[in-house]
This record gives sequence, structure tokens and C-alpha cells, in this order.
Amino acid sequence: MTPTESLTGIVCKQCQFKVAEVLEGCPSCGSESVETVELKQSGTIVSYTIVYIGFGHMAKRAPYVLAIVQTEENVKLTTVIEDVTDFSTVKIGDKVRFKAMDEKIGPVFQYE
Repeated sequence: MTPTESLTGIVCKQCQFKVAEVLEGCPSCGSESVETVELKQSGTIVSYTIVYIGFGHMAKRAPYVLAIVQTEENVKLTTVIEDVTDFSTVKIGDKVRFKAMDEKIGPVFQYE
């Protein structure tokens, strides 16, 4: 990860909903009054699965951990957890940190 890379999203000026994507409008209330924000990079695994057979551009990554991570700001996003060598150690509640943005899959996280 480069020092300039960040986890970017939007916050709705109308309802304060935050999402880890840069969109033209709020997915919660539909308002177009949104602004781009830098999100906190630490989070917790709230759900996960081990993918043993990937499809398309993800085939080469298999096996990998696909997880829903909740950031410190309560933003939930689906992400890949990289650099896991022992899948039996992954559990809900594990602390992870943003690693990099992958142009094909979006944000990628790793263990802290």
C-alpha cells in the first residue's frame, strides 16, 4: 500500500448515510447532495466465507477469504482479506485493516 492510498467513500448531506463507494447519489435516501470523504481504514470481520473455486478474474486468487467488514464508522463493505495462510484461524470479530484498492474488486483488507 502506498502512503497516498486511502479508503474513499461518500457521506450524504441529507441523511448522513456513509458508503464505501463514490456514487452520484445516496443509496439510502436518494439525495444527490453527497460529498466524497476519506473513511477510517480499520474494521472488524462481521461475516465471511472461504472461496475455494473463484470465477473470472477471481479464479487465480482461490482459495481466498471473502468477508463483510464493518469499519470503525459502521460502514459495511464486501471485501477480500489478503495474505491469509491458515483459513482455520479466520473468525468473526477479527480486526482487519485496509490494504489497497484493486481496480477489479475494490477495497482489499488484511489482518492488522
